[in-house]
Amino acid sequence: MTINGIFFDLYGTLLVYGNMNAAWSDWLKVLRAQLRLRGFTCSIESLAKTCDQFYSKSEPTPRQHNLTVFEQRIQNLCFDLKLNLTVEEIKVTANRVAKAWQKHISLDPEVHSVLHTLHRSKKLALVSNFDHPPHVHSVLSTLGLTSYFDSIVISAEVGIKKPDPRIFDSAFEQTGLKPEEVIYVGDTEDDTTAARAAGMVPIHIQRDNEGNAFDFSVNKHNLEQTESRLDVRIITKLSELLTSFV
Repeated sequence: MTINGIFFDLYGTLLVYGNMNAAWSDWLKVLRAQLRLRGFTCSIESLAKTCDQFYSKSEPTPRQHNLTVFEQRIQNLCFDLKLNLTVEEIKVTANRVAKAWQKHISLDPEVHSVLHTLHRSKKLALVSNFDHPPHVHSVLSTLGLTSYFDSIVISAEVGIKKPDPRIFDSAFEQTGLKPEEVIYVGDTEDDTTAARAAGMVPIHIQRDNEGNAFDFSVNKHNLEQTESRLDVRIITKLSELLTSFV
């Protein structure tokens, strides 16, 4: 069947990781600075231990339903630290921490030209795992990417995360495409697994990355590269898509 749509992951795919050890260090420093305003007095080492694998922990049971998953994680952290932050203070903290981390991530220089060309003949969608959707929407708007996409799906908005293939259902509905008409471009094994399970053609973009991109960790380690598979096409740059799908 003809390919009529291309869906993309965001982080590590359209956005390129920089020095993620520095990114997580800034994430922690800004978090501590915000908590110190509310009475937190422990060392940064103590906070680091408390935040180890911050995003890998089970999603918290909402205490307030107007908070994102990331904001709920911060709220639970404050509860454990016996700090009483208002909803507005939690929201401010979440945004500042996310922006500190984001400073170490850049837009792939090929993104605008590739998306502009593809959007002439294909329907495009963004499908991303992320706990703080307002940050993603802000990044997309700031970088001028929003208008390229016929559908934008963020895990914390739909309550489903890759590798669960159901995360793509909204994008299929909004674009009017069938899975067999779509390729999905991502940078992790979860991307490949989810795309294949949904019935799409997976394409893995393989870049060299430094540091732990996905979660705060006391013991920093390099990213593990996705294992090459014979049934997954590997690309090293986004412009390779133009040779096959335009």
